[in-house]
Amino acid sequence: MSALDDVGRMLALVPWLLERPGASLTETADAFGATEQRIRKDLEHLDFCGLPGLGGGDLFDVSIVEDRVVVTMADELKRPMRPTPAEALRLVLTVDAVAEVLGDELPALTSAVAKVREALGVPEGVADVLEPSTTGAVAEVRRALKDGRRVHLDYQGRGDSAPRERRIDPWRVQVVDGTWYLQGYDHEAQDLRTFRLDRAAAVAVSDDPADVSAPADLPPPRYQPGPDAVEVQLAVSRGGRWLVEALDVDRIEEGPDGGATLHLTTDAPRHVARLVLMAAGEATVLEPAALIEAVRDVTAACVARYED
Repeated sequence: MSALDDVGRMLALVPWLLERPGASLTETADAFGATEQRIRKDLEHLDFCGLPGLGGGDLFDVSIVEDRVVVTMADELKRPMRPTPAEALRLVLTVDAVAEVLGDELPALTSAVAKVREALGVPEGVADVLEPSTTGAVAEVRRALKDGRRVHLDYQGRGDSAPRERRIDPWRVQVVDGTWYLQGYDHEAQDLRTFRLDRAAAVAVSDDPADVSAPADLPPPRYQPGPDAVEVQLAVSRGGRWLVEALDVDRIEEGPDGGATLHLTTDAPRHVARLVLMAAGEATVLEPAALIEAVRDVTAACVARYED
């Protein structure tokens, strides 16, 4: 059993037990397909978990009384979810993205989208996604996965000035925060690569078989720096913290007044330079010197366009 399985089980344990007060260890173990010893260990760990704050009054209280599991100090989990407008919209757009591709195969998902919209008060047409639809690309990649075929992508990465052809043995297609990602073996890079399908100008299923198998511990989709990657440090003010979401940040050092220093690795420095320019003074490049020059070059090019 993997660590991911352990985390998933522990996340589900508390709400499951709250719905079944006094459930026995045997009943709980059977429900989660685990041993009673494993459930006991999970419950011991839950004593150190709780709600944000994690003070003495925020931790879950888990006890076993005559083989019965009792969970207290977790009533907050029974209350209805109250997302912010931005969180509600993000959830709806993510579910929409999945339903757009899988709606015909999973009719229940289509009705679930409507229920989520109604529950969160997000009506149809409240937002338009400006990026081209990836429905066709996802369908082609899923067909390649089913048939065990290689995929040809015309793909424009963040550091590319124009799309380049990539030959990929597909391993997994997955949606994260409303964006579809393809993970697979890139024959040009000879390594695992992750591709955002909304950046693919064209997708075609090859007649060639996919002959490189996926590893057993395939990581979730995330940006993978290439061999030319550089380490970057950015100082951001409170107003520039949105860069944490726009970049794949490795580490954050908190600073005064809501500011922070962001540490990341990238092989697309001009992409970072453009984001720094968009921050309008709320972000400053600390390292490397080449990125500082890139920001100056991008700024000068923008000024020149306005002067013309």
